[in-house]
Order: sequence, then C-alpha cells, then structure tokens
Amino acid sequence: MEIVIKGSGEIVVRLVDRRGKTLIQEKIRISGSQTIEARREISLFAETFSGQVLLSPVLVRQGEKQHVTFDGEHHASFTKKRCREIGCTQSVTEDAVRSYAQGLQEDTIRLPSAQTQNDKAVP
Repeated sequence: MEIVIKGSGEIVVRLVDRRGKTLIQEKIRISGSQTIEARREISLFAETFSGQVLLSPVLVRQGEKQHVTFDGEHHASFTKKRCREIGCTQSVTEDAVRSYAQGLQEDTIRLPSAQTQNDKAVP
C-alpha cells in the first residue's frame, strides 16, 4: 500500500490485526515547505511464528496542515474497507476509522546471560 503525505510535519500509522492489536507502528516525519510531498510503501501483512497476519493501517496522528491518502483514497475510507476485508469486528473498525488504535505493547525480552571468556575469573 502506498501512503502519500502532503505538507510538512509528522504522521503516525499503526498497523492492526483483525482484533485491533497494533503489531507495527510507523512514524514518518517530513520537513520542508507546505507543498512538499512524500510517498512511502508499506506491507499490509506481517510474518509471525504462527504464519502470515493480515493488517489494516490506522492513521493515528497527522499535522494540522497535512493531507494523507492510502492507495489514493482518503485514509479513513481505505481503513474502513481494509478492516472489513481482514475480518475486524465492528467496534475495531469504528475505532480505526476514528483514528484510534492501541499503542504497541512493550514486552520485555530477557536473554539468558552467557559467560564469555572475559567474564571468567583469573586464577
């Protein structure tokens, strides 16, 4: 899917699964005149350990004077259509159209500690 952004500022797009869980978040910042235009291609699926997950984009933030489209359509119209395609519930779809999607869950990843050669005590 192609995101087109017209005007300087920052947008935040969250990619949600059919349950409304945010799996990916993109922040795009554009600097320049108000006539500047930027394009960004993003994938509407994610690969997980369980397989491929279909996603819908949700524009949660944009600058006051920015205009944003998804694949040439108004972002809310595209989001509504995509949510229906991937099987979102009505409440998830309504939230997404109103530019609401939960933020990313920050899970803590704990790696096992490994003793290296430099960590060993010198006799």
